[in-house]
Amino acid sequence: MRILLVWKSSVFVMLSLVTNSALCQPPTIAFASDVSGNWEIYLTDTTGKRPVNLTDNLAADYYPTWSPDGTRIAFFSRRDGNHEIYVMQADGTNQRRLTHHPATDKAPAWSPDSTRLAFTSNRSGHFDICLFHLNNGEVEHLTKNLFQDEAPAWSPDGKTLVFHSKRELNWDIYVIDVNNRAEQQLTHQPLMDTYPAWSPDGQRIVYASMHAEVALADFDLYIMDAVDGGNKKALTDTPTDEAVPAWAPDGNAIAFQFEKDGRWVIHLMRADGSERRELIDNGAWAAQPKWSSRVSDALPIVPLGLQIQLWGKIRAR
Repeated sequence: MRILLVWKSSVFVMLSLVTNSALCQPPTIAFASDVSGNWEIYLTDTTGKRPVNLTDNLAADYYPTWSPDGTRIAFFSRRDGNHEIYVMQADGTNQRRLTHHPATDKAPAWSPDSTRLAFTSNRSGHFDICLFHLNNGEVEHLTKNLFQDEAPAWSPDGKTLVFHSKRELNWDIYVIDVNNRAEQQLTHQPLMDTYPAWSPDGQRIVYASMHAEVALADFDLYIMDAVDGGNKKALTDTPTDEAVPAWAPDGNAIAFQFEKDGRWVIHLMRADGSERRELIDNGAWAAQPKWSSRVSDALPIVPLGLQIQLWGKIRAR
């Protein structure tokens, strides 16, 4: 990505995309943005509701992930001086710290049975995938590799984690069996494959991939079979980056971050790459979208169609 940090006037633009399952009750999307001057966690939905600021904290808050029942959101934050994992209710209340370690703990992912959070940590001197047990606070190292293992995502059955790793001096996608620690490499191409996410039916994995055969090497979104990494197919083909994809709970749509004017905005599209729409362009950075399987009560604001609003007039809290 060509990173150019430019602060523009805070203008919020939102377009709507309604998935099949969202016709009656649009699912809620959490995302991170620095529109307020520092990174916060926000909520919106696919019909274009005005975002609600959940964290409203002077420190940086990133990478929201929903509990399976949609009542809580885990994230990581620098509010205590270094990156730690936190959790809050879906309306932003009861924010509390889960991890307590001088190393960096980041990128949480909630297990389907609600008992554990997978996350990335460099407690051992390099980034590994760890498990935080919510019942007792114990931390378990799942991978132990001299190179970085990052950005874990659970399979729907809770038996396997997918993640990206630099263990062969290039970022590729791997899966690991949570019980027996058996690993399998799913991608083997010369450039980077990152930020995998499992489809709700467990059959496919979407990820961001940089391929050398294009005129300008940039990240596009690809899809592959979860069982062995076969049947790889490009979903996007643009001259700028797409990354950090997230599946809708019905499997029919994907949210992701897209490079625009040197920053990230959030787009939606069908799971086959069609009907692409812009969801969040707030004049700042917006990234790391994650869907909830339920409608959140934390959005008591009327939906918008297509509108342009000054951010200062609509920011909630």
